[in-house]
Amino acid sequence: MNKTVNINLGGLFFHIDENAYQKLKHYLTAISNSLSDDPLEKKEIINDIEQRIGELLSEKITTSRQVISEQNIDEIISVMGQPEDYAYDDELFNEDAAKENQKKKKTKRNKKMYRDGKDKILGGVSAGLGHYFGIDVAWIRIILVATMFLGGSSILVYIVLWIILPEAISTADQLEMKGEPVNIDNIEKKIREEYSKIEDKVKNADYSKVKTGFQDMIDTLGKLLGGSLKVIGKLVGVLLLVIASIVLITGLFGIVFGGGAEILHLNNSIVQLPPFMEGSMIPKGLSLILLVLAIVIPFIFLFVLGLNILSGKKKAMGITANLSLLGVWIVTLFGLLFIGIESNSKYASKSSISTNFDYQIAPKDTLRIIMKANHKITDRKNLFNANSYTEFVQDSLGMDRLYSSLIDVDVRRSGNTEMMVKVVRSTKGFNKDNALKNAKLIDYNYHLTPKNILELNTYFLTDTKLSNNSPRVKVIVYVPKDVYVYFDSTTQYFLRDIKNKQRIADRKMINHYFLMDNIDFICTDCEEDLKKEEGLQLKIDEEGVNLSVNNGKETAHVKIDSNGLEIK
Repeated sequence: MNKTVNINLGGLFFHIDENAYQKLKHYLTAISNSLSDDPLEKKEIINDIEQRIGELLSEKITTSRQVISEQNIDEIISVMGQPEDYAYDDELFNEDAAKENQKKKKTKRNKKMYRDGKDKILGGVSAGLGHYFGIDVAWIRIILVATMFLGGSSILVYIVLWIILPEAISTADQLEMKGEPVNIDNIEKKIREEYSKIEDKVKNADYSKVKTGFQDMIDTLGKLLGGSLKVIGKLVGVLLLVIASIVLITGLFGIVFGGGAEILHLNNSIVQLPPFMEGSMIPKGLSLILLVLAIVIPFIFLFVLGLNILSGKKKAMGITANLSLLGVWIVTLFGLLFIGIESNSKYASKSSISTNFDYQIAPKDTLRIIMKANHKITDRKNLFNANSYTEFVQDSLGMDRLYSSLIDVDVRRSGNTEMMVKVVRSTKGFNKDNALKNAKLIDYNYHLTPKNILELNTYFLTDTKLSNNSPRVKVIVYVPKDVYVYFDSTTQYFLRDIKNKQRIADRKMINHYFLMDNIDFICTDCEEDLKKEEGLQLKIDEEGVNLSVNNGKETAHVKIDSNGLEIK
């Protein structure tokens, strides 16, 4: 019967057989005697070895009352090795023996994943992954940053690994992290390396810069933030360079092929002035150059700023160049302001002129309205898709004219038994008289055939100088009561606010017959869903109040106007 002894190894308590205890004690004494004479270094090595032995013993215990036997100690010694097995001095002179020993060490134990607290920026996760996979930690960090910008998932992964991975604190943890066997030799070697690093730091230390753990954390966060800002700054610099370069090249293109072409009277300028600058007394070429410079000059400064951001150095153009560019930019702004005020002062007033023509048409007759184009004047393939088209053309006499399809067509109830066509020509000018004079320059034609077909032109011609005077034509056709009107498909994009009792939209009135009632049109051949709209309809305008109630079968109308109240 043997005695048992309670011992503490690396913070762990064990019940150990007396013989086993003596063998373990002699083993630790032999290790201590084989180490250097440095007491601090020797103490730390012995502590790490005891901690490692404690970890190995705890793996062999299945119950809290189990006693460590002499056989358990022999197994531990076989793992840790004998002190005399490690002779570093001999290995220095025997390279083959050293390599063979290192090969044995590397094949004794697998790696474990830890966080490396001695090579960390934030939590040591990247350094730990680098040790585990055998990859340079710089590549791990680059991959994490790249995936962070691509999707942000790496942030969550990093936080999870930070939480679940233990930090390699002890020498044994650090050896396991790198895949090296935890034995006397490697523990001693690791501790000596650490002491050597500490001695170097102590020799080169600047004690005025000693930092607390909190300060170190703040510095680390500051480095991360600073690094992120640098990356964002570089991206901003590249963006500024790209945008500024595009604007500068476009501006040079505009000056050469826009302003230059106008000044040289090449008549091939591909750059157009905005409407508020048209018609100014300042030549168009000079106006174009002023406009381009006003846009380009700020981007010159942005281009230089982008270069400074990317290079990290200040590359200023010089005070003279900066002030010169600023002065030119201010002059261009004042020039554009003058052009805008002077140009728009020409269009302060609007005036119109009307011409009326009466025609006879019998009740129950049908008036067909169509829009007619002139393909000899313009080669547009489709003249009926929009009525806001303007271009410069030559008329039948070879004269330059302004061509415009700004035509509005309206049909209303006539006040008598005659049909009337009213053409309203309107433009802007310096004043009322000038606007009226300009309106007279608008040339618009139409034709009524003997078969009651009203052919309205899809365009009008006027003087080219009126391109910015907002010329426009409105055709109003007045038809008597009980006359039918058919809207041809060519009128679809020219009809404007034609009143009808079914409230059918202008563009849906084409290809249908409408009968003029007491006030508005009534569609006589529209589909049932267009003629009968169930529900309540209320219309209030200058002519009065119209209320319609439809239940799907019958319709009731209430009308209030200057003549009083009418209920149907």
